[in-house]
Amino acid sequence: MTAARNIMRDAPEMLADLFDTIATAAAETGLNQEKADELALSVVDQLAAAWSGQLLYFGKNTHMRLRQRDLDMYRDFDGHNHAELADKYKLSVVRVYAIIKKVNELISVEGQQSLL
Repeated sequence: MTAARNIMRDAPEMLADLFDTIATAAAETGLNQEKADELALSVVDQLAAAWSGQLLYFGKNTHMRLRQRDLDMYRDFDGHNHAELADKYKLSVVRVYAIIKKVNELISVEGQQSLL
């Protein structure tokens, strides 16, 4: 057991869950477990200091996931594969047209190139 995990042993459930989630994600990027746990502990400490005593609501993050899906679809678009994308993303062809149009309009706006 790492020192950070030992510290988190008696932490409140939400902070312990955050710690585990962050440590797992950090380890998946290639950090060894000790460094991943240290990073997770640091982030949890900072969040606890900033938000302790507050009521928190975590949304489903649908908007961000949809944006990423739309960008992925745009990257997959070759100009003629609307039906293929509809099958891949479980959408109607009409919806694929609308998404491609929307993303194309967004990247046409100055400063939006960073989306891709």
